[in-house]
Amino acid sequence: MSIQLSRQADKPLYLQVADQLRGQIERGELPPHTRLQASRTLAKKLNVNRITVVNAYAELEAEGLVVSRVGSGTFVAPDVSDSTPLENAATLPLWPGSAAPGQVWSPNRMVAEMTRLAHMPGVISFAGGAPADEFLPVNEFRRALNEVLRRDGSQALQYEQVTGYPPLRETIARYLSHQNIQVKSDNILITAGCQQALDMALRVLTQNGTSVLMVEDPCYLGLLDIINYRRITPVAIPVDEHGLRVDWLEQLIPRYRPQLIYVTPSFHNPTGVTMSLERRRALLEIAIRSGVPILEDTSYDGLRYEGDPLPSLKSLDTADIVLQAGGFSKILVPGIRIGYLIAPRLLLERIIATKQTADIFTSSLNQRALHAYLQSGHFAEHLQQVRQAYRARRDAMLVAMEQHFPAEACWRCPRGGMYIWIEMPSDGPTATDLYLAANNYSIAFAIGAVFSASGSFSHAMRLNFVANPPAQIEEGIRRLGKAWKELLARHPATVVPGQQRAVHIL
Repeated sequence: MSIQLSRQADKPLYLQVADQLRGQIERGELPPHTRLQASRTLAKKLNVNRITVVNAYAELEAEGLVVSRVGSGTFVAPDVSDSTPLENAATLPLWPGSAAPGQVWSPNRMVAEMTRLAHMPGVISFAGGAPADEFLPVNEFRRALNEVLRRDGSQALQYEQVTGYPPLRETIARYLSHQNIQVKSDNILITAGCQQALDMALRVLTQNGTSVLMVEDPCYLGLLDIINYRRITPVAIPVDEHGLRVDWLEQLIPRYRPQLIYVTPSFHNPTGVTMSLERRRALLEIAIRSGVPILEDTSYDGLRYEGDPLPSLKSLDTADIVLQAGGFSKILVPGIRIGYLIAPRLLLERIIATKQTADIFTSSLNQRALHAYLQSGHFAEHLQQVRQAYRARRDAMLVAMEQHFPAEACWRCPRGGMYIWIEMPSDGPTATDLYLAANNYSIAFAIGAVFSASGSFSHAMRLNFVANPPAQIEEGIRRLGKAWKELLARHPATVVPGQQRAVHIL
């Protein structure tokens, strides 16, 4: 396995490694099932950083040329000559634009990387999806836990009903009634976070290997992880400044006959956009007319910083075609892992049976503690506090971006949520190139391509603006801007004359 690198070339080293390995595989010099050298061994041999080899292998794995086996290593994929990178046309981009040649980061790997970086000393991370540590109501939850243990004793540590702690379900039903969602507690299933609520819905409404799911593009990477694991075919529907492109959805439903439509209408992850009321009504009309259920993710609905709230899809639903997944990880406490799923009664019975086979029940102690906290009356005060703080952090990041980012950068200001989505010039360095350059400055962010079912957005990134205080945000953006400008100096991009930075309130 001979590899020659040029450090004077414009092409990043990891792509040089990937290109030469690809050529050796295609020429048969590395036949199927060949074990590639360990990343540390090859990095030492080439005199490069190990991450260079790791990213090269990830590039090839995204193209289907190699496979990684935990504990065994990386191997040339079997029957490579007969395989195609994309086997199902539904995963191809379905609108004008080109897909990235291969994703360097898988959603699963990006989640692991974001978690790792969040705990590394000295790293300013904008990559994760967690709320700010300093606003977690530690003392209030300590009191709630103590109250539950004094009141309920061993019952708080015993098995709970599969559907969830009844008083908590009733409290959530009352909470939802203030959003004009009239739902009985019997139609609410308590889950281990919103992620499990999504998984339960998909397990019941889709079949592994044969089902099609309409998803936003870009999309929540946790959802992409689920559908990849369950071998569900995603059909990517583009998102613009008004949310999901329902005109594309209407055209593609007859072609692909999906089992489900997944959407995050408010403060979309990762772009931060909010679907307009007109689009929400149109989406419901299309779903009802075509008979395709909607899975609505409301994880960020509580984090609104300006503007009037828009009705959720579930509150507008007159045909009982919307399943709503929500939770308390983003607005309250992520560590207790409490979410919920609203579904029609007949469908909920199948979901409950699926939940029982998955983990039997969600933690009884955590459910009871959450219920005690919600009953204490502190929740409204907490929400007001985090909204004010997160809005200030959003504004601090926007000011810093305006000052330190290159003029070619484009973004919009979200009305709520946790993220800002930045698009880089398509003829310049990729987000992966910038990620690697930013490592030298101890900065991390989420690469845009991992949020895409179509392989697009290789020149985009997502920044979490809530996890760091304003001073740290300013320093992090300054470092990231410096890394970006240095990268651009080595890779000048073409700028359209008169192009202005896009900064809009959505």
